[in-house]
Amino acid sequence: MNKITYLSILVLCFIFIEISPAKAKNFDLAEYNSQMQRVRLDFTMPNGYVRHLLLGFTPDNAATEGVDYGYDTQTYDSFPDDLNWIIEGERFVIQGVGEFNETNQYPLGMFLSNDGTIEISLTALENFDNSIDVFVYDSILNTYTLINENSFSGEFTSGDYLDRFFITFFNQNANDNEDESILSIDDQVDPIVQIQYYRNNGELSITANNAITKIEVYNLLGKKILSKLHINSKSVRIKLQTANSPYGLVRIYTTIGIITKKIILQ
Repeated sequence: MNKITYLSILVLCFIFIEISPAKAKNFDLAEYNSQMQRVRLDFTMPNGYVRHLLLGFTPDNAATEGVDYGYDTQTYDSFPDDLNWIIEGERFVIQGVGEFNETNQYPLGMFLSNDGTIEISLTALENFDNSIDVFVYDSILNTYTLINENSFSGEFTSGDYLDRFFITFFNQNANDNEDESILSIDDQVDPIVQIQYYRNNGELSITANNAITKIEVYNLLGKKILSKLHINSKSVRIKLQTANSPYGLVRIYTTIGIITKKIILQ
């Protein structure tokens, strides 16, 4: 067992809840812990080490989504690659919140000193009467990855990833119009936007029924490779560097909404 995994297990071996004297009058520790609902996650770093994370729901809303003494455990160790809960701008390995609500989202911060493959996996659900879905939400790509059976994984470059990844329990794209929730290939047309990439000169052509205000282009790792502001036109052509990626994602901001499309670059 590697050192990081061993230290993480030691943290999670300590009791997650400190019961105040007032609460002890109504609950004994074993009963209270049996009512706690827990979501356990593993983060596998590019070097193969594992960070354990815990999210706990209190049946009486005893904890909040802020910092709560006795319910949250801060990240005191320092690893070159890590994933943590972000609470009030600080990093935590254990987060206690109120009662379970499937519409809530809980922010994660990913900190990488090394390039490579990462994985976020669900290892256990405890004390839920019915099975729940657990998703990793990517706010940049607007995607929800169900991790109940398969891990979220990807290749990432070094850097800090804040305000991008969240744990949530409801796919908000599920009820959206299919044209908006599923990324389309570059030569498909929807009622709002048409995109064409001209490979011979590396130009991206975009036309819309409403004025385009801003365009952002990302590679499939989520790295922004282009941003064009203050367009205010229904059509635009821009020169695009492919950044050695065969595919890309274009986010188009219009006066009536935002659309994300997948394009073939090579």
